[in-house]
Amino acid sequence: FIRGAGKAASVDTGLKPGASYLLEVDASLAGYDSKRAQELYRNLNQRLAALPGVEHASISSIVPFGMFELTRKVQRAGLHPGPDAKPTTAADGLAFETAWNSVGADYFSTVGLPVIRGRVFTEAEATQPGPKVAIIDEVLAKKLWPEGDALGQRIQYAAENAPSAQGSGSAHAGRSADLSEDEKQAETIEIVGIVPATRHALFEKEPVGGIYLPFARGFQSDVSFFVRFHSLAPGNEAITADLLRRTVRDVDASIPVISLRTFAQHLDSNLDLWLVRAGAALFSIFGGLALGLAIVGLYGVKAYSVARRTREIGIRMALGAKPTAVLRLIMGEGLLMLLSGIALGLLLAAATGKILSGILYEVGAFDPIAFTAAPTLLAIAALIATWLPARRAAALNPVEALRYE
Repeated sequence: FIRGAGKAASVDTGLKPGASYLLEVDASLAGYDSKRAQELYRNLNQRLAALPGVEHASISSIVPFGMFELTRKVQRAGLHPGPDAKPTTAADGLAFETAWNSVGADYFSTVGLPVIRGRVFTEAEATQPGPKVAIIDEVLAKKLWPEGDALGQRIQYAAENAPSAQGSGSAHAGRSADLSEDEKQAETIEIVGIVPATRHALFEKEPVGGIYLPFARGFQSDVSFFVRFHSLAPGNEAITADLLRRTVRDVDASIPVISLRTFAQHLDSNLDLWLVRAGAALFSIFGGLALGLAIVGLYGVKAYSVARRTREIGIRMALGAKPTAVLRLIMGEGLLMLLSGIALGLLLAAATGKILSGILYEVGAFDPIAFTAAPTLLAIAALIATWLPARRAAALNPVEALRYE
């Protein structure tokens, strides 16, 4: 658990947003309809981008590692397998469940996601209805065109009951994208860019693939603004947060700010990450208590054993045994007990690891570091606990030991 927590804390999302804040708002809570909300968000985005020290600002319907993600089935354009069809490849019409997001024109620069091939959305595409275009990630591109280039190709949304690839869904809590009526029609979408894959959830086994639409084509009322600064001086978080809140109030004081935090704080607040850290903390406490009890118990057993064998030790020393020989005798017995305990413990750990493997984050049931560090720590503690009574035995006076009752 401790190893998993360490890996989870340094998880690579695939994004490099730098010194970014996440500002979440929902215009529908202030009575805005979709048309007015889009105009409001366009105005707010421009105001945020113009703030002192801001490098980029962009809108996004979904934030990676958030509470929810939007999903949608997509397939190659022009293919409509019948209800009884069983396509096995994308060329046959096989659909793929993919993470869906609608973003602003400057989104990819803001979050540090480079365009590998193609281009980003234009400002007109992001803010006004127009030709249907999309940017997809490498994973989805490889699924749809495993032997070709997806750039310039066309895709379409598949029906919810369309045959889809097994395991193409996400392990994260998701919901189907709520698209406009215009988007729900069987019209094709041109792929204008391809970007690297990003992670959407902590326990995501492998990237499921992602599709990005211009925000005007995938409007959501509850949105987040990425506001990327050139740098953020330590200790100025409150001042920066207040500046962003005032900017929202200047645009419309009735718009509620649902949340405002840095991207790093957003990752730290992730529920999956909290569970991993809580599990690590809990097992660390239990492990520390167990180790303490083991040390005290072993010390008590060896101390009692040495006390009971005082006359024996005295006889051995009277017959010529040196203190070093007595020390080796007691330490050897302790070592035998230690090795037996470690062997049994490793067997139990292996069995427990198999049971817990489903909730361990990127740590195998037989993780070599964990299976090395834990016995080593226990061995050091046990040897110290054994050495103290052994040293006392080696320092016994033979005459006094023979008189011991």
